[in-house]
Amino acid sequence: MIHERPRDYALWILTSAYLLSQFFRSYVAVIAPQLIADYGFTEKMFGWFAGAFFLAFALMQIPLGLAFDRFGVGRPTTICMAVGTAGAVALPATHDATVALVSQAALGFGCAPIFMGLLNHVLVAGGGQRQVRAVTIASAIGIFGALIAALPLAWATSKLGWRPAMGIAAAAMAVITAAAAVTLLGVPRPVPKRESLEQGQIGDGGSSRNGAFVTLLPVCFAMSAGGTFRTSWGGPFFAGVFHLSTIAIGRVMTAASVTALFVSLAIPLLVRKFPLKTLALAGMSLGVLAAALLVAMPSYSALLSASLVCVLFSVGAIHPLVMSQARAISAAHSLGLRLGILNSTVFLGVAVTSNCFGWLAQSGTRQGLSAPDNFSRLFLFTMVVLAVGLATYVFSPRAAGEQRGPNAAKLSCFDNRG
Repeated sequence: MIHERPRDYALWILTSAYLLSQFFRSYVAVIAPQLIADYGFTEKMFGWFAGAFFLAFALMQIPLGLAFDRFGVGRPTTICMAVGTAGAVALPATHDATVALVSQAALGFGCAPIFMGLLNHVLVAGGGQRQVRAVTIASAIGIFGALIAALPLAWATSKLGWRPAMGIAAAAMAVITAAAAVTLLGVPRPVPKRESLEQGQIGDGGSSRNGAFVTLLPVCFAMSAGGTFRTSWGGPFFAGVFHLSTIAIGRVMTAASVTALFVSLAIPLLVRKFPLKTLALAGMSLGVLAAALLVAMPSYSALLSASLVCVLFSVGAIHPLVMSQARAISAAHSLGLRLGILNSTVFLGVAVTSNCFGWLAQSGTRQGLSAPDNFSRLFLFTMVVLAVGLATYVFSPRAAGEQRGPNAAKLSCFDNRG
């Protein structure tokens, strides 16, 4: 009980930091035309820039997982966020494309520990209904960051310019980093028991648990592939195919964020009634269908395309479900490493997808393809990635110990009891 209050504060600080992390993941799509014009990016260079955040993010996940297991959440998170703050300040201050690329990578480095730190903070106590709801509620709150990086950012860019708007975001990053340093460093490192897996979790043998864990990797690589159109490539798509203005693109990205927010808020209610795997399978299936429709009709209607991009972005809402599913087959003492591997795979998928988009788009331009045909190829790539992830995820384990029923509904999502 003596540490209950600082753990409460740590959870809320991590949730607030996650909101800001979602902003930095998503801002590029809205101001992409301005970034391309200011830095003179080609399609391939823009792909590198958009992917730099996620590549740095992905590469840090396994080292951070090991650090969390050894040192706890506080110290690694604070150090990384300080580097991210430097990147957030440098990005709107520079006019050099190379410095901008490095700043974007520094942002990815700084945001890398936030959600995984939140996951470790919550799931180290177990993978039951209470922890699942805490993670999904925090994830839903974080979506507000993507919402801010939509119409509000578009409005601020139109009134102030993109550099002052991103300067405000950099100031917010500095404030949250300071709050994290004060709060997280005061949280004692948990010392989990090297327990055997809890009743209802999968398998007793290490080999069976490792095999079950491997089946989660492809879906982690695929789940955010479609979200790349919200985080970066949606701007070029709607500007190039439908000739939308920055404000109109901001409205589309706002709609995508609102859709994802509603889905994320619905998940804590749905997990009371349905298994985690069932919900995740449904989300991936809808993503494959949305990508297929965009392949067939990339320029049919701006409204239809915007709606389908909303669906693609919402697939990422299954992220906390898969992470919670992993907890059901992981001992607490190795939780940081395993979540690090899965998170690394998620953001490696975004980085690879964004860079492949850049290569495909530039190749299509050289071949003389029209904008709709060019983006149809990008949607086809997305559909294939999602379909492969869905096909392999069918063989993933169910968390047999999931708690459901009337008693589960009474649990508070941010309750730290027990």
